[in-house]
Amino acid sequence: MRIGGMLLAAAAVVGGWQAALAQLSAEEVARRVAARFGVEVLKVREVEDERGRLFAVTVLLPEEAGNAAFQVGILYVDAETAEPVPRLVHRPAGYELPRPLPGAPEPVRERMMAPRYGPQAGR
Repeated sequence: MRIGGMLLAAAAVVGGWQAALAQLSAEEVARRVAARFGVEVLKVREVEDERGRLFAVTVLLPEEAGNAAFQVGILYVDAETAEPVPRLVHRPAGYELPRPLPGAPEPVRERMMAPRYGPQAGR
């Protein structure tokens, strides 16, 4: 009985230790994303999704990216592995669009359908 209790306690300690190692810091995620994708990391923030804990990493593309140089984008990465996570959630009947970011304006159909160029632009 005593050995079983000690084994159970040791397993709990090792399990907690592994869980602590699995949670990457924002600095470590920034380092891994910069090294893997060759981008400059501008900001890292933690977000919650129905898939779990993620990091939203705001990046700047380098000059070597050609026409995409100096563009800013957001990569969503898993908090435990720093691997990219797709924003579209695939469902049996198709996919679901991601929720808008906090502070983003709601799209308005009339504004989306309005001509942007030409004589009727801005009406």
